[in-house]
Amino acid sequence: MFSTLRNARWFLLIVFVLAACSLGRLDEAVPPTSTGLRLAQASLAAAPTRDFQAAPSRIPEPTPTLADADCTLSAGAPSAAHIVEAQVNYARRTVDVQHAIRIVNRTNDAFEEILLNIEPNRLPGAFTLVSANASQPLEVVEIVGRRMTLDLVEPLLPGCAIEVILSYGLTPPQISSGISGLIGYFGYSNRQLNLGHWLATPAVYRGGGWVTHDVTVIGEQLVSDIADWDVTLTVSDAPDNLVMAGPGTVTQEADGRWRVMLEASRDFVVSFSPFFRRTATFTEQGVEVEIFTFDNAVVNTPAGPVDGAQQALEAAIQSLTMYADLYGEMSRNRFVIVQGDFPDGMEFTQLVFVSDQWFRTNPGTAESYLTIITVHEAAHQWWYARVGNDQALTPWLDEALATYSEYVFYEEFHPDLKEWWWNYRVASFVPSGYVGKRVDSTVYEFATVREYINAVYLRGALMLHELREALGTEIFFDWVRRYSEVGANRIVDADQFWMLLTDEQMELIRPIRQEYFNSLEG
Repeated sequence: MFSTLRNARWFLLIVFVLAACSLGRLDEAVPPTSTGLRLAQASLAAAPTRDFQAAPSRIPEPTPTLADADCTLSAGAPSAAHIVEAQVNYARRTVDVQHAIRIVNRTNDAFEEILLNIEPNRLPGAFTLVSANASQPLEVVEIVGRRMTLDLVEPLLPGCAIEVILSYGLTPPQISSGISGLIGYFGYSNRQLNLGHWLATPAVYRGGGWVTHDVTVIGEQLVSDIADWDVTLTVSDAPDNLVMAGPGTVTQEADGRWRVMLEASRDFVVSFSPFFRRTATFTEQGVEVEIFTFDNAVVNTPAGPVDGAQQALEAAIQSLTMYADLYGEMSRNRFVIVQGDFPDGMEFTQLVFVSDQWFRTNPGTAESYLTIITVHEAAHQWWYARVGNDQALTPWLDEALATYSEYVFYEEFHPDLKEWWWNYRVASFVPSGYVGKRVDSTVYEFATVREYINAVYLRGALMLHELREALGTEIFFDWVRRYSEVGANRIVDADQFWMLLTDEQMELIRPIRQEYFNSLEG
């Protein structure tokens, strides 16, 4: 499908114009949110302190929508498509972005406004808007925190599309330790530049409104639908041996210039480093698994030197193969792991980060967070990348399933370590008799990251295991697989998870749900 976007992106643009984890220090102060701006459309102009290059010819100037156009577009395509030209200055750690977004109204409501998520603007000084235009007139552009609202002069009718063209600058922060380091997927260290959640994305429209959440350092709050991506990155002032790790189909068009095509993805992420070592192999199903690590991934153990890249690669191969059998075939032909200079791990579509900490402290065996977090992030290719959910209000729908998938991995490939996993990963934080917060709590109900992980990840895994024991293993995994199929490329909620069980099965598991869920307490 994305090859169609690449080969016929001009046609598509013409059509819509005509159509109208265990962490370090967690006691740091919460980083401040940058100041929001409300800007009249006419006042938007290039910032005098930023020298933008001319917009590439691949990104067209917006054309007014024709009022009498036919607004019926193919229902098979995603509701958004992105064409991006990014100029990355590696030495300065700045990015200048020219960004065209095609947004299709696939709802039954007319849009009076378009809402975009600007995730970098949650950080002071990280985002600078240069201009915002669209293929139909705008009244006001308002930026408040991560939200950019574009008020439309005329509503965008169901079935119609609009093109939004943005120019903006990014200054990713230096990755710090402690809780603020958790967002190191957008930041830099002395050996790495990570661009995750860096591009503007349309908010999800559900239930008569735009789904957008307030920022908190606990968990994730973005809710993202799938989109197609065509991103070109040109890097200047960089070492000659710079390597880019990215998802999708990556083509190096010239020295320091890469083009990436990625279809049906909830996000787009890349990582740069002149120090990456790349190791790759294939699963039995033909999925290429690549890992980008640093030299310190090789550690000395009592048994001799151990290369964490090989260990993580083997765990990824095994887990992806097993998850494809349990949850449904993996729809991607590549999976990328990147050693990240920030605490814990982070999932994206087709690319995940695993913390440098887990490589440096790796004992060289499966009894390690390196293995645990690798297979956890691999599971997110189903529980996040494939099946979307509201990560702020129902985080258990992806995190509990990904955590329980860790246990299933050990059950299959290291059965002698099953009890070790329960004790090391779960019981040491949520011992027998521990209650704490309920599994279905939102991210806003927690004071610390540890409390959030204990409730949503760990007690969530306990709940799923009890559901499996009550229903039986075969019925349980059949249920989870059907959930994966029903939720593929969608945003789903807990009701769609439970509705796949019969009335009799729901009655059978009622005591378990009452124990773990706020909504069924008592």
